[in-house]
Amino acid sequence: MGKLRHIAFISQEPKKLSDFYQKYFGFEECKVFPSGSRMVIDPLFNLAFLQRAAVEVAMAGTHRADGSENELTIGIHHYGFMVDDLDRAVATLPAGLTRGTTPQVSAGVGGAEGARPAEVRFLDPWGNNVDLSSRGFLGREEKKLPGVRLRAVQVPDLAAACEFYQQQFDLKIAGWSDDGTIRLSDGTVTLLLTKSQVRPKSGVQYFGIQVDDLAGTKKRLQDGGVEIRETSQEVRLTDPEGNQVVISQTGWAS
Repeated sequence: MGKLRHIAFISQEPKKLSDFYQKYFGFEECKVFPSGSRMVIDPLFNLAFLQRAAVEVAMAGTHRADGSENELTIGIHHYGFMVDDLDRAVATLPAGLTRGTTPQVSAGVGGAEGARPAEVRFLDPWGNNVDLSSRGFLGREEKKLPGVRLRAVQVPDLAAACEFYQQQFDLKIAGWSDDGTIRLSDGTVTLLLTKSQVRPKSGVQYFGIQVDDLAGTKKRLQDGGVEIRETSQEVRLTDPEGNQVVISQTGWAS
């Protein structure tokens, strides 16, 4: 079974994003890379803020050799699953999908200092970058709130995407909406498949953080000057680099 455990962003200022999620949601900074990239955990889920690079030579379908990415557009770039058996997970991917190993080098530094958690990158049938790792994404598999509990991915064919992610990662259907939106779950984190697009790029549109005190979180954000938008059940915001985040006290499991 695959577990949803990772979202990566191309970032102009990784420290600013890391500080934001530490300050308002209590996430822990778990790694700072030689390139300036940073990672935080909640501590179940990993958010990676990858330093936008000026390096020209790239390796198609994988990370750049210096630990940054082919795609330099600021914002959400890819997401990842922790799997029990990496070889088995790769072997069950459809034969036609693009895939490649991930160089474990950051800004020319290898070994433990430069290594990133991802082991294999593939492109799903809709062109989304997906990382696989059997060793995890530096999290502790410890469930606490606030925590990332939702990832919304735009796909043109909801039924086909649902079947793909069910078969590949054994995700279970948690529910669906009248507009066809489907919620899949690994038991803790929800993958929302939607046709709606709220950012110029396809793929991951936004992610959700579940909290145990929505009113307190709202006040903390407002006191810090963060602009929020409210609905009856949720609070929405954009972080310092424009990534969209939805916050809920009830979550998305049902």
